[in-house]
Amino acid sequence: MGTPARTSILSNLGTVLATITTGNGYKTTVTTVEAEAKTWADVPASLKPWIGYVPTVEIIEYLPGDQIRAVLPLDLICHIVGQTNAARSTKLNDLLDDVIAVLAVDTTRGSNAISTTVISVDTDEGAPGAIGQGSMVVSIEIAYMRTSGQS
Repeated sequence: MGTPARTSILSNLGTVLATITTGNGYKTTVTTVEAEAKTWADVPASLKPWIGYVPTVEIIEYLPGDQIRAVLPLDLICHIVGQTNAARSTKLNDLLDDVIAVLAVDTTRGSNAISTTVISVDTDEGAPGAIGQGSMVVSIEIAYMRTSGQS
């Protein structure tokens, strides 16, 4: 058996998010991408902009012929740092544009998925009144197929 599709999808996601750099034509250079959730306070300023990605509750649908359609929801937790509310808001919005753009480059996650869809965005718009911090959560869904015998 080869690598499970879910494993390949998660690996691809981390690799793709790490390509968000101004050198690759994006507005942001992401410093750190990790497969875990952290609060703004848990990420040192030197590692920001930071993106953590975590799967949530996966939805499984059994289909005829031993086929399974899986929908893997993930939260992309993004933290930035900036001196003013306006600077933090701009950095968050630029990072959001970059995340949406990089996910759209290959919605099949290296031919392992059916689709990748951004579902929602929750941002603090640079945390007015909070010195230096800004965060957002980008919720996505990745749909993929597998069989009941192997992935």
